[in-house]
Amino acid sequence: MDTKPQTYYTTEEIADLLKVNKESVRRWVRSDKLKAVKLSGKFIRISQADLDEFVANMRGGNNG
Repeated sequence: MDTKPQTYYTTEEIADLLKVNKESVRRWVRSDKLKAVKLSGKFIRISQADLDEFVANMRGGNNG
């Protein structure tokens, strides 16, 4: 069992990592292409696991 704590990113951090505009990240979240955890208000976080899955799907051509 993996007991390592999960890493979570903001939309801005994801945008920096993927070298895209943060609005692109928000659009992916709204369209359910990128899973995110909604906190209070407009705050969301994306887990490392969900980011990895999204990148794998994009590279595999399964981008919706």
